[in-house]
Amino acid sequence: MTEIGKVVRIDDDYIYVELKHNEFCSKCWRCVEEFENEDELAEAEDDEIDYDDLKVRQVLKLSNDMNVEMYDRVEIEVANNIFYVNMLLEYAMPIGDFVIGFAVAYYMSLYIEYSSPLANGLALGTIFFTISYWLARMFSADILASWNKYPKIVKIINN
Repeated sequence: MTEIGKVVRIDDDYIYVELKHNEFCSKCWRCVEEFENEDELAEAEDDEIDYDDLKVRQVLKLSNDMNVEMYDRVEIEVANNIFYVNMLLEYAMPIGDFVIGFAVAYYMSLYIEYSSPLANGLALGTIFFTISYWLARMFSADILASWNKYPKIVKIINN
């Protein structure tokens, strides 16, 4: 699946590409929403900002492998199964870790004859889930990149 976007910001090794919100956005989960005029917002006073008139855009953070420049139009390739990979990394793994944490604490509490194994299971399961979910959110982009599933720039389109 390919999408076309416009480069709206360049940082050290990364670029930010504005995309239109469509079917692509519901499968990738990598875009973030930001205000179009962020520079003007930073300089303005709080009482001067009319939040109802602000426009929001979908922005995708990508590595700048092709040395694109500001306002270039680029073609982005996204793996067709990125939805399932994201779901596995960010939802199925934390739920599996909750079950593992619950089982470990529950059976350890039964083994040492602790009075409330269910509460211990829930507590450790919640801790495992929280840590796993946090790690998945932090490192899922790196994992997707290593599996060649992260969106990447294929070519620069001439205007």
